[in-house]
Amino acid sequence: MCSLSITTNILKSLETSSSIGMFARDTGGCLIARLGLSRSKDESREISFAEISESAVFYFSAPAAAKTAAKIFAKHNNITKEQLSTPFKELKNIQNPELLKAVKIGKFGQIASTFSLILPIVFGIAPIRNLLTYSETGKEKFVSVVNLEKKQNTKHRNEAKEKVLKMVKALSLTAIAGLASVLTVTKLLKNGKIYKTVEPALNSFIKHLDFTKSGDLELAHYGALIYPVSIASYFYASRDKYEKMENARRFSITVPLLFFGEKLIQNPIYKKFDKIFKTNVMENGNIKSYKEILKLPKEQQKAMLRTKNMAYGLTFTINTMAIAAAVALLNRLETKRKFEKDKHNNQGSHLTDSSYQGVK
Repeated sequence: MCSLSITTNILKSLETSSSIGMFARDTGGCLIARLGLSRSKDESREISFAEISESAVFYFSAPAAAKTAAKIFAKHNNITKEQLSTPFKELKNIQNPELLKAVKIGKFGQIASTFSLILPIVFGIAPIRNLLTYSETGKEKFVSVVNLEKKQNTKHRNEAKEKVLKMVKALSLTAIAGLASVLTVTKLLKNGKIYKTVEPALNSFIKHLDFTKSGDLELAHYGALIYPVSIASYFYASRDKYEKMENARRFSITVPLLFFGEKLIQNPIYKKFDKIFKTNVMENGNIKSYKEILKLPKEQQKAMLRTKNMAYGLTFTINTMAIAAAVALLNRLETKRKFEKDKHNNQGSHLTDSSYQGVK
């Protein structure tokens, strides 16, 4: 029972929607799998930087920015932080029209200003990753980073530093412009006619992008805003066609799985373990959380936790670590195959040209 308790405590922390739990689950699973299949020291460093930086922004910087923005826009609209954190579904309970208007404007300001700050940071991660590698090694092409093409290491720290500073300046100006736009819009929304005209769009914006009461992000945020920017960043920062193809393969697999894959994977797994251990962790299509199971009588907990631990652990292993490893392996094999094929074709073309010139 001791080992079961340890397993339960670990998996329970991963199931939570808190920033710390999600950071440990997503970063740990993906990072370990990708590092295990990295092709060079340089690639390992890039993977570590990108995975940790992205997760830090997603799970810590965004909630911190949201909480700060909540204080500012609550004060700016003469409402309390508690009123501002009212879930969208409960806004209908606010009977005072002016208070409801102030809360909605405050929520818009909080959401829009937060993303005005973090989206430029998200976009900057991949390019800055490249510049850090260039600073240490002088490698500008992806095939050099993964050791398919040999290049002598030459440090370019001063040049890379200038480029990083230039990019940080551009991203900072973008964030400032975004914040200025948000403040302008919130002021315009206080006009009754403008507010009435845009209220349906404002309701939709808040409904889909509102933060939780604790300031954490929900999956909708990633799908609607963060992931498109992150994907655009990786393609923008692609150093050659091989890296671009790797990004295309990775995102075409991982993004659909992020939003739809877990249910497709976990439902059969939970059904199987429920059948094996004669439990009902999955009931009427809904899966009981650790919190719900631990509220059950002691005699029911042991069997239910055994099912939950096995099913959740296997789902996490497949959906996070195994998928990350499979995509990394696919990219490793395909990029090498394509590079060697191109190299062979280029050598053949060179020999043909030389022969032709000799005949001529």
